[in-house]
Amino acid sequence: MATRTDALTRREQILKEAARLFAERGFHGVGVDEIGAAVGISGPGLYRHFAGKDAMLAELLVGISGQLLTGGKRRVAESDGDPEAVLDSLIEGHIDFALDDRPLITLHDRELDRLRDSDRKLVRQLQRQYVELWVGVVREVYPGLAEPAARSAVHSVF
Repeated sequence: MATRTDALTRREQILKEAARLFAERGFHGVGVDEIGAAVGISGPGLYRHFAGKDAMLAELLVGISGQLLTGGKRRVAESDGDPEAVLDSLIEGHIDFALDDRPLITLHDRELDRLRDSDRKLVRQLQRQYVELWVGVVREVYPGLAEPAARSAVHSVF
């Protein structure tokens, strides 16, 4: 039996379906009526949860960038101090993200330019922090590796 914490909130359901639909057909190829139908409410009913499609897209892309950074920081904080174990944990977490959140990866690749400037800047800021977290760990594992080479390696992993 599902508990309250297991069930997605209506807002989370909307975001999940919006991500899937945006990834499948593009941001402009999906209307609010389709998103609403996917979660069992009317299109206009979405406006009780979001100001519009733009707000959904922003929450999706800012949200996943923030989750990646928070998850990375948590993995570093929970480590026993062994840099190789931390790097393994970061890689595991990123693989989980890549497998579990494919629509968001597609959405980021295709629709980041649709965000308002302020939201796009926030996404980029969160992403830079996530990369820097990784670069620091990679340089602990490989102390002789120059920072640009470490950054290149991190981007290659992504």
